[in-house]
Order: sequence, then structure tokens, then C-alpha cells
Amino acid sequence: MASTEALYSVTFLLVLIRVSLASVPSERHVKFQYKHSFKGPHLVNKDSAIPFWNHGGSAIPSDEQIRLTPSMTNKRGYAWTKSTFPHEWWEAEIAIKVTGRGRLGGDGVAIWYTESAGIDGPAFGNSNTWKGLGIFCDSFDNDQQGNNPFISVMLNDGNQIYDHNKDGQDLQRGGCLRDFRNRPNPVRLKIRYYENVLTLWVHMGMSTKSEDFELCTRLENISLAKDGFFGVSAATGGLADDHDVVSFITHSLTPPKDTQTEKGMSEEEQQKLAQQYEEYQKKLEQQKEEYKTAHPDRAKRPETDYENVYERDVRLVYEGQNAIHQMISNLHTKVGELTVQVNTLYTLVTSDHNQISQVVRHDQTISRQEVNTLINMQQQLSSKLGEITSHLMDQRGSMDKRDVGDSPGVTSKLGDMQNAIESLTHSVNNVATKQQMISGQDKKDCPPPLRCHSV
Repeated sequence: MASTEALYSVTFLLVLIRVSLASVPSERHVKFQYKHSFKGPHLVNKDSAIPFWNHGGSAIPSDEQIRLTPSMTNKRGYAWTKSTFPHEWWEAEIAIKVTGRGRLGGDGVAIWYTESAGIDGPAFGNSNTWKGLGIFCDSFDNDQQGNNPFISVMLNDGNQIYDHNKDGQDLQRGGCLRDFRNRPNPVRLKIRYYENVLTLWVHMGMSTKSEDFELCTRLENISLAKDGFFGVSAATGGLADDHDVVSFITHSLTPPKDTQTEKGMSEEEQQKLAQQYEEYQKKLEQQKEEYKTAHPDRAKRPETDYENVYERDVRLVYEGQNAIHQMISNLHTKVGELTVQVNTLYTLVTSDHNQISQVVRHDQTISRQEVNTLINMQQQLSSKLGEITSHLMDQRGSMDKRDVGDSPGVTSKLGDMQNAIESLTHSVNNVATKQQMISGQDKKDCPPPLRCHSV
């Protein structure tokens, strides 16, 4: 009997666990909102401005942090987002540093979520009649209750005034006593507003572990307006601390989809959509046929009429080879023409060279006309050689681009041309040498000067 009761008890517990697990909603969706966040390094741009944020008062932004107030008395600084936050639920994590030399500090730092962007005022650098949420890190004990440094959650509907002398006790909704001054690491505050529940955790900066958060307070039935502004501000009074904001990271929170949405559409809806899709397909095919009948010239060709990737590659290779072959043929033709011109020039130079040799042999001198003829031949030869060189350089550049080697026929023709030029140069040198020898032989001594005799 006892074993049966134990079995029933275990079965009942398993059923309860299963029901409780089934009733737990799935995890909410978290998305980073960069237009409502900032973090170093490179926190500011080249104009020393914070992207998507406005700052003012004594706030001094740098690459690593924003110093809202320096350790000087009666200073106020602030930073606010330029645009509203469009999501209903959110989570913000803010890292701050409050440092000072004295045992007591003042006044403190405040984190804001209000319906309108704040202005410079007595409530820790903001207006004392804000509308929305304020998280106050109050360093100085103005009400002499011995409860500072204190982190408090304050709500204001815009009609109440923050009483600085009472540390805003009339507006407090919760908080915790935490000494956030002169910590070895930045103090981090995590604020979550989800489904009208406001929760505040504090990381006191005594370690570098990201999970060392402590619950500060939890408030239910909190109503905050959508499309609010995030901000952070600080102020000093008779006592002064350095108030720095290291980072301000914001995420939007989206509830998970309901069970019906997760399951998807019902079978009836799926069948209905499938039937609509089939009807649409039939209607589309009918319209295609009607269009082909009405416009036979505009009908699309079947895919078999188009070449595929392999055929296109083969065609491109074939066209490239034909282009290279045609260029080589043109090059051979041009070299043949140049060869004929060079041979003609060589024949002309050889015949003129024989005539010059005969003239030198019989007359032992060279006339001015023959010298001019020789000069003209040299000029013509230089011109032809220039054209040949230019053309060959162009053809060689085109051949190098297509990775085509030199033709043996071209090399042979160029060798013949070089031999002809060397022969012509040798003939010209012989003529010049002969002229110098003739000039030396024909040189005669001047007759002796005449002497006058007197009678």
C-alpha cells in the first residue's frame, strides 16, 4: 500500500513538473540599440561629439569615457539621446566611476528615462519636475539620516518637485544602500523594464566578473511611456567628486511569440493557400499561352536555344585563337612588304655604289651631285629603318599581350635586313676613305713666291 502511494506521489510530481515547464514562456528577444548607446574606445568622433547623443554643461567627452563633472564645486553636466526610444520594453546597463579625495562626496549621478529630453536644472543636472524615471546615485546626506551613499529609484509625473534637502524622499519608490565611491572598477547598474516590472541590479566593481550583480530593488505595476529619451547627468555642490560615465548600453526587449503563432497555420489555412496557389499557376500559364499567340515575335525562346556556360567558354577561346592567327598573318604580310622595300633599297644602294666606284676609279674624284645622291640615299634609308622599327615594336607589343612567340620567318627577315644595312654602311665607309686618299694625293705644293729683280 505504501509503495502504491509512493508511486502515485511520484507520478503526480512528474505531471506537475511537466505542466509547470509547459507554462514557462520562451525566452524574450534581445536586440542591441546602437543609437541609444555609447562605449569606448573611440567614444567620440573627430568633432569631439558623441554620435547620436547631445551633451552640455561641464560634460567633457573623451575616447574612453564622459566626464560629467570634474572635482570642482557647483558644476553640472549631462548627456541625452537625440532620438526617442521606439520600443516598449528595454534594458540598460550603465558603468560609472565616482572618485574623490575626501571621505564625503557630492552630489551624485542620475540616470534618466523621461518623456522629453532633460534641461539643465537642480535635480543632479536635470529639471526638478521631470516626467518619467530617475535612478539617483546620491553621495551626500542632505537630510542627515545617515543613509548615504544611496541608490534610489524615483518616479515623477511632471507635477511634483524634487526636494534636494530631503534627498527626494517624496518621489522614492525603492532603492538600496550602496557605497559606489572610489571603487577599484567601474560600478555598473542594470535597469530592466519589462511587462510593467522595473528591476535594478548593481555591480559594485569589486571584481571584473560580469555576473557579479546584486539585486537592489524590484518594482511592479510601473507604467513608463513609450518613445522616451535616455540620459545621464551629474552635479557637485559644496563637496566635489569626479563623475565619469564609462558606457551606456541599451537593448530592446521583445516578448516571445504566442503559442498559436509558433505552431503555425492550421491545416485548413494551408489547404486554402495551396488551392489558391494552384489556381494562380493555372491562370499564369493560360496568360502565357495567350501572350505567345498574340505576340509570336516577342515570345521567349526556349532555354535550349541559348548556349550554356561550356559552349560560351569554347566560343570565346575559338574567337581568341582566330584573332591571334589573323594578327600573325597580318604581321607576316607586313614583314614581307618591308622585306621587298628593303631589297629594293639595297639594290638601289648597290647600283649607286658601283657607279660611285667607277667614278672614283676613272676620275679619282666625286662630284657634288654624287655626294647629294649619297646623302639622299642615307636619308631614305634612315626613314625606312625608322618606320620598320616603329612597326615592329607595335607588332611585338600586340604579340606580347597574347602570349605569342616570335615567328622564325620574322627572325630570318630581320637578319637579312641587318646584313643589308651592314653592307651599305661598309660601302659608305669605303667611299669616304677613298675620298680622303684622293684628297691627299691631289694636294700640290704652292709655287715659290716670285722675286722682283731691279735693273
